[in-house]
Amino acid sequence: MVYILGIESTCDESGICLLEGKEKKVRILANELRSQIKVHSPYGGIVPILAAREHKKNLPLLLENIKNFFDLKIIDYLAFSIGPGLLPALVEGKNFVQKLAKDLNKKIIPVNHLEAHFFSTFIKNKIGVWQKIKNIEFPSLVLVVSGGHTNLYFFKNPFEKKKLGSTLDDAAGESLDKAARALGLGYPGGPLIEKLAQKGQSIYYLPKPLLERGYNFSFSGLKTAFIDLIKELKETKGELSEEDKRNLAASFQKTLFETLIYKLKKAVNEFKPKSLIVTGGVIANKTLRKMIKFVFPKYKIYFPDISLSTDNGVNIAISAYFLLEKEEKILDYNNIEVFAREK
Repeated sequence: MVYILGIESTCDESGICLLEGKEKKVRILANELRSQIKVHSPYGGIVPILAAREHKKNLPLLLENIKNFFDLKIIDYLAFSIGPGLLPALVEGKNFVQKLAKDLNKKIIPVNHLEAHFFSTFIKNKIGVWQKIKNIEFPSLVLVVSGGHTNLYFFKNPFEKKKLGSTLDDAAGESLDKAARALGLGYPGGPLIEKLAQKGQSIYYLPKPLLERGYNFSFSGLKTAFIDLIKELKETKGELSEEDKRNLAASFQKTLFETLIYKLKKAVNEFKPKSLIVTGGVIANKTLRKMIKFVFPKYKIYFPDISLSTDNGVNIAISAYFLLEKEEKILDYNNIEVFAREK
């Protein structure tokens, strides 16, 4: 039996999870999460220094909720997302974890934020019940699509991976936020674009950059073309109607998702995986899930629970449970370091 406390602070979600594990089974004892959407909404995006301030306030409060029913001295390990992410947020999380590890005299399991999205697909977000860890067949192609990252990997097994490509500029989630801003919508933009697109039609042509050039992604050209299209429509029609906005949202979303799927299909044809894993905050979009299932009907496809798509402590804790097999990753609190960009 092992108890792991997973702590998430890479971006704008403060999360702490208490996980109990034995052999191939785990039980989520607590999943404490606090969003910062209201803090960042007025700015139309995440302000790193404000995110750090909120983590400093939120993490002790979330921990107090767990301390009310569980003796932290029983915990075997602390797990912490060391990056990639927003540096001020990571540093604030690091300060919190180091103090806690020192006070409790516990070792820390460092977790890569992107790998945490990968490991999130192995379990369900069920509180208080034992569940078996999914037996995913490998090799697998893994697409991580989030607000800050759009990466494609080939996983030989859960611990051996090769990065095939990543975004050269804007990530998919970031692009959706910017498209929403261009339409005068709020933040976060992804869910708002999805809601509009459901009632619209994809009637506008938009470019798909780097389509035939390897496995890297580029969405800055798509974003620029979208902004130019909006300006053109406004010059022609005046203010955009609600129908215009719905059709623009549908066109942008469809173009973005088709680009992701095209690269994934290209990799499937080359690497012949046994399974597909698509994870990260953007995969909370139900339209994207349906499109992927439609294009790959013969493949076993793994998505995280909708509630585990975005950042949270559960993803960190389950990652640490897997990483216990690699004891060289267990650190003393003095040795923990964070990084803003993927190594």
